[in-house]
Amino acid sequence: MELNFIFLISARPTGNFQGSTALFMALFAIIALVLLGVGGRLYQKRKAWIEHSKLTYGKVVEISRRYARGDHAGRFPIYFPIVSYHVNGLEFRREAERGLMKNYEIGQEIPVRYLSEKPYEASLNDQSVPVLSPNVFFILGLLMLISAIILSVIHP
Repeated sequence: MELNFIFLISARPTGNFQGSTALFMALFAIIALVLLGVGGRLYQKRKAWIEHSKLTYGKVVEISRRYARGDHAGRFPIYFPIVSYHVNGLEFRREAERGLMKNYEIGQEIPVRYLSEKPYEASLNDQSVPVLSPNVFFILGLLMLISAIILSVIHP
């Protein structure tokens, strides 16, 4: 067989092909800008949620105890407190999004951060926000942008 035919079958270029570096650089740059844009949007949503939210205290009315899938012996329970809080005379109940290793007691007061126009949107912590964290998008976007810059410097 001829060598060019083998390269054609293996999908390798036979001549001086310079397009892949520029293509990957442009692709990395576009993905980086999209990731940074999504991260910026999530950051703005988190900031707006904190600015428009109010803080109150709710009482633990029930505790849901669950076990991790790998905990076959049931020695390490994870607790999900269910908290009741009042806004404008209405009662709302919210279960913790994340399990806690600490066992809460029924009747214990917990800070609840909620939106005044949507009181059912709440967080059972004064610093927690129920909006996706933008940190992952910022980190991935910066890594992709650095990769695009390195590709442009190495292969101009």
